[in-house]
Amino acid sequence: MENHRTSPIAPMVRWSNYVCIGVLTVLNIGILTFSRAEIVTAKLPEFFLQGLILLAIFVAARRLLEQAAQPAKSLVRLHYAFEGLFFLHIAWLNLRLLNHLSMMIPFPYVDDLLVGWDQALNLNWMAYFEAVYSRPQLFQLLDVSYTSLTFLSLVILLLLVSVGYIERAREFIDTFMITAVVCIVVGAAFPAKAAVLTLFQDLSLFKPMGWVPGAYHLPYMEALRDSSTATVLDPARMPGLATFPSFHTASGILIISVCRNTWLSIPAWLYSIVMISSTPVLGGHYFVDLIAGMFVALMAIKMVHRFNGKSRASAQFQQGRACVAA
Repeated sequence: MENHRTSPIAPMVRWSNYVCIGVLTVLNIGILTFSRAEIVTAKLPEFFLQGLILLAIFVAARRLLEQAAQPAKSLVRLHYAFEGLFFLHIAWLNLRLLNHLSMMIPFPYVDDLLVGWDQALNLNWMAYFEAVYSRPQLFQLLDVSYTSLTFLSLVILLLLVSVGYIERAREFIDTFMITAVVCIVVGAAFPAKAAVLTLFQDLSLFKPMGWVPGAYHLPYMEALRDSSTATVLDPARMPGLATFPSFHTASGILIISVCRNTWLSIPAWLYSIVMISSTPVLGGHYFVDLIAGMFVALMAIKMVHRFNGKSRASAQFQQGRACVAA
């Protein structure tokens, strides 16, 4: 199994990912200090306490591993699980903060541009939306799949670790970080309202529902772009705001990739197909957003695979030199 190629106490999260989070933390603090944005601090103690608990369990397990002559697999995997959870815990806040703070840059909305790209590719968003919306059970299934991404991403990470696919778990974190940063940076330059708001002239159709599908993020966007008022960010209420590229779509591709050739492969494919199918309707995305999200994910996967290949080749070369010297 893949975990045999990893030392029991080798870190699962690369130091470069921690450096990236450190840079994002400094950047976010700088923006909060010198801009009209501020963060709700009431819930930060709870966030920090949760992080400290995850870190304490991770450090304690690592200490036990370093002291054990033959560490148990269960302890090794517990160590990796809490390392991954701790990293994602601190990464989530910083990535969401950057996502919201970057949307304060008053780039013009690009909905008309994205609609034009869809039309140039002969992709009929309205026909797709009507096909989904006219089937309540399908609509509900897509809604559940769309809103469950964060939770299921954590579940997949823990499952990979629990069965010993440590390299795949590391790959998941690496590709997740690259994809998230790229989607946030590019998304800030291509802000959009929502496909449903652009293409539907009459929104009274959605009055019985009490909400407009795919437009949940617009109040946050408008508040961030309104330079006349202070912007207050609540860590517990920071939905994703990047439209182009679609981070949900990119995440689905990453899930399929890290679960390849394992017993998780078929469930990963089924979930990701349904979840990606939900993004035009529940995420307010245009079809070109999905295409861009797939491209970003595939780029991240290729970068990480190439880096891992060079690392393995270098390790084998060093091992060969050591054998010759011996």
